[in-house]
Amino acid sequence: MSGADALGYSRRRPFAATRVSSVRLTPAGAPKDTRHHVISLAESGLSYRPGDAIGVFPRNQQALVDAILLRLGATGDELVTTPDPTVAAQDTTLTLREALSSRCDLTIPGRRLLEACLARGAEKFRLLLAKGADEQLKHYLHGRDAAHDVLDVLQDAPSVQFAAAEFVALLRTLQPRLYSLASSARLHPREAHLLVISLTYVVRGRVRLGVGSTFINERWPLGATAPVFLQDAQRHFGMPPDPATPMIMIGPGTGLAPFRAFLEEREAAGASGRNWLFFGEQSRAWGYYYEAELTAWAARGLVRLDLAFSRDQPQKIYVQHRMRENAAAFYAWLEEGAEVFICGDKERMAADVQTEIARIVETEGGRTPEQAIEYVAALRKTRRLKLDVY
Repeated sequence: MSGADALGYSRRRPFAATRVSSVRLTPAGAPKDTRHHVISLAESGLSYRPGDAIGVFPRNQQALVDAILLRLGATGDELVTTPDPTVAAQDTTLTLREALSSRCDLTIPGRRLLEACLARGAEKFRLLLAKGADEQLKHYLHGRDAAHDVLDVLQDAPSVQFAAAEFVALLRTLQPRLYSLASSARLHPREAHLLVISLTYVVRGRVRLGVGSTFINERWPLGATAPVFLQDAQRHFGMPPDPATPMIMIGPGTGLAPFRAFLEEREAAGASGRNWLFFGEQSRAWGYYYEAELTAWAARGLVRLDLAFSRDQPQKIYVQHRMRENAAAFYAWLEEGAEVFICGDKERMAADVQTEIARIVETEGGRTPEQAIEYVAALRKTRRLKLDVY
């Protein structure tokens, strides 16, 4: 069974998995910190299929926890009661420091926190919480280069004070982060492999960290455990049931993860279906993840590779440009029944790739723009076009 078994491990009863190895794939000085991790599932009874995901319950950055405690004037030893996200309908008592570290979402404040600050005299939030100000509030909480976390909210309300239990009750629950599995259980039956880039960015002069990615890459020590569960994604991202079906895989950056699993699976199973991978990053010098494996698979004829390293030439080149260069072959694969898989950024890449597929159908298939759009829609409806986007 994919995702859980008779032992009952699930999101509400996660398995304490051990991180047994980690390899940094990008060299020192590279603009991205990308790592390959091996997570042990030994003695869990858990199994998975290519396309499935693993959920990891992370811990918040300690420096952020410390900054919030300082702002609250708290020691961190105060006892609070919070919901346990790993146990259904159950609250537990723990210290404020531990609650902020493992139970509370410190990245995205809830409306309740802003309302509580306003009720205590923080007039800054009156306009944001006013009727009809939904877009302004959304920008305050989520806007690019403008997003505010819990510490920002507290700093925007410098005179407001909260007791420990009251404050925790105003915060959202820290949710698990999902990552596409980068391994085939045929080859690694007791392991789950992950491909993770540390998300870091600066907002108003303060460095922000992606909670899940930096936890896995930096705050989950080798040999230590973390709560995990497996999520069955076969309905929306499973491999073709017929091993002879051609697959076109499009995954820049860590969108490559599930396609490593797909290729491991097809090689291990001796599948006859052809495989075509479009992969890209900013630079080949540091961003050609799993290069040795991919080039070896290509040399053995397992996969056709088309690569796009966007910043290695004056004009930026992305995976959709490689698709356009190979439009005739791409359309021929579609007409021969290939399934298309897209994994990666939802806002830009996935939309651009689908637009390019429609353009290829239009130009190579002699269709009108409207017919091309209908063709792509039919691919999605019949599950020949599958997306794993975030």
